[in-house]
Amino acid sequence: MGDIPTRDEILKFIAEHEGETTKRDIAKAFNIKGADRIPLKRLLREMAAEGLLEGSRKGGMRGQGDLPSVSVVQVTGRNKEGYLVARARREGDLLDGPQDPIIEIDDSPPRNRRHRPSPPVSPGDTALARLRRVNKDKYIARIIRNLGDVGGQIIGEVRERSDGLWLIPADRRERHDYQLEKDTKAAHGDLLVCEKLPGLRMAAKRARMKENIGAADDPHAFSLISIAEQGLPTVFPEAVMAEAEAAEEAGLEGREDLTALPFITIDPADARDHDDAVFAEPDPDIKGGFIVWVAIADVAAFVAADSEMDREARKRGNSVYMPDRVVPMLPERLSNDLCSLRENETRPCMAIKINIAANGQKTAHQFYRGLMRSVAKLSYAEAQRAFDGECPAEFKHLNDDVLQPLWQAYQCMVQARERRQPLRINRPERRIEMNDKGQITRIYTPPVLEAHKLIEEMMVSANVCAAETLEKDKRPLIYRVHDTPPDERVRALSDFLRSMNIKLSLGQTLLPQLFNGLMEQAADQPIAPTVSEAVLRTQAQAIYDVENIGHFGLNLGRYAHFTSPIRRYADLTVHRALIAAIKAGKDGQSETEAEALPDIAEAISATERRAMIAERSAGERYLAAHMADQIGKSFAARISGVSRAGLFVTLDDSGADGLIPISRLGDERFYADENNMYMTGGTTGMIFRIGESVEVELEEATPLKGGLLFSLLDGDTYGGNPKRTNRRNGPFRRSGPKPRRGRR
Repeated sequence: MGDIPTRDEILKFIAEHEGETTKRDIAKAFNIKGADRIPLKRLLREMAAEGLLEGSRKGGMRGQGDLPSVSVVQVTGRNKEGYLVARARREGDLLDGPQDPIIEIDDSPPRNRRHRPSPPVSPGDTALARLRRVNKDKYIARIIRNLGDVGGQIIGEVRERSDGLWLIPADRRERHDYQLEKDTKAAHGDLLVCEKLPGLRMAAKRARMKENIGAADDPHAFSLISIAEQGLPTVFPEAVMAEAEAAEEAGLEGREDLTALPFITIDPADARDHDDAVFAEPDPDIKGGFIVWVAIADVAAFVAADSEMDREARKRGNSVYMPDRVVPMLPERLSNDLCSLRENETRPCMAIKINIAANGQKTAHQFYRGLMRSVAKLSYAEAQRAFDGECPAEFKHLNDDVLQPLWQAYQCMVQARERRQPLRINRPERRIEMNDKGQITRIYTPPVLEAHKLIEEMMVSANVCAAETLEKDKRPLIYRVHDTPPDERVRALSDFLRSMNIKLSLGQTLLPQLFNGLMEQAADQPIAPTVSEAVLRTQAQAIYDVENIGHFGLNLGRYAHFTSPIRRYADLTVHRALIAAIKAGKDGQSETEAEALPDIAEAISATERRAMIAERSAGERYLAAHMADQIGKSFAARISGVSRAGLFVTLDDSGADGLIPISRLGDERFYADENNMYMTGGTTGMIFRIGESVEVELEEATPLKGGLLFSLLDGDTYGGNPKRTNRRNGPFRRSGPKPRRGRR
């Protein structure tokens, strides 16, 4: 007989058990027999009463918050791989928060021919679906019944046809065109925001115009489409603009005068808003130590809690950066003027003084609310030249007393960073450079300079100090948290790496240096990009939360965003909390704001995801337009993803993403193992892994949708890795059915 399991043991078993769990399953798992089942049933009833378990006698039990095996879902669109995805509906509400699971719809034909195929669904439909849990963040659904279209918004280009005006969706996840109402006031080539209209399932889809946002051939149309798709607010209400125009410069009263400290800003060459400035000097009390000053724009001085500007900033959550524009969180009067730490202008700031020892260890810190004055504005490239001993002439007067001490302080901080061992994934950042006409002039990957890392390290230290100060004051705050990788992803990574003779032992404590070690094993080998991409895909998504679980990627126990309040609302909440903690004014955190922090954290996590989608989709559209005249050309690329739809690839030179449809990989049938990140040919055993190099040819570019389709050029090897690998020699498992006998 087994012992009665604890609550935690039961919850862990249910979480790891696929589908819903019956009492019999639990009893069998813990070897509970006979009369011992009575206290087990009593414990399960108590857990249900406490809200730890949900479910029914018939359907089985599930952990609190898990979805029933049969649920009502709403189809919300398609994911990057092209599959329909949905969210569950519960008591009329759509579960689309950052912690709610994604539901991927399996519309493949049933393996048993006697079973009916799933009813078709489209984005906007609600449906009854049978769910199978993959992990805590993902379910697979088979549609039981389509319950109809619940409407929704769609953006697209108007095309005039013989039977009237039609809308061609800009979202490549949409499979249907929409017929517009007969009295629609629009012309061929216009971009419209429309409302989907209900209709018969087999009839043409219909839509009603809500807004005409311009012409599709406008050079800036692609950003407008992304803005409309994500519902980004672009126009500030009159009341917000009135508050911004009425704002006045802050004075010295109640502040520390820091204008004697020669702060400098180091930013991209085209930066217009300057959140942060830095200064460092030797610490007279610690041999080899330094005092590092970080000054951050005091946005709270201009944006009062619950004011018109505050409510609008909270709604926006963050600024959004697109190739041709910025959708700011704050009006330009603040973001580019009053709040920006511009050269030779006195500005209010929240500043921190950090004492570091010669080995980079922080020994003390203190926050101030002050006035500062930047003595110079440097680009990263200009700062790097100074650090390399080639100081530009216009900054030579600052080299000895400002620039070099800053560099020396950073050298100390590097030692502490190396001991901390944050996650090191080198993923180049693509930049699109455009002219005033909206045309791409250059696509490039800027070099990662030590000047970038210097500012990053000083900002990370300031963020840590902010969290420590607020915790010490027992003041509520919004943390920036990054969870450890989910167990199922780590297991998949271990299986994947085993095929490349890299061992990842399961069961050990997960730390960033473990993953760094895996990438170091692959360094200087052709498989290095593959391993790096696999490690990246194993990681969780960083979010905002009032509950601290630490930041796994940075290997920090506490972390909060403090250094960019002009463009992130999370930082503004931290500023107000610090003002209250150090008693630096009456405009600090209020009880009302403290109580609202959980809702704010969830909301700004959502707006951050929204911004990322808008930025990515705008970039994809501009790149597709840039490449539209290169059909038939070949490119070097790397595999960035696998799915049942085919291989996703990223071009080496431009960073453009596209798809090689599975039908264009060859005559044989291919099977995708998305968890283990490779695709296998059913006949030859040819294997495609993420991160591998391939040669592709561009076959189609659709700028409106941001889509690029490629075909794979012939070749038996890519990136030095033989593709024609016999399945029997490796641990690979196919996700699809086994090939028929005789095909091997």
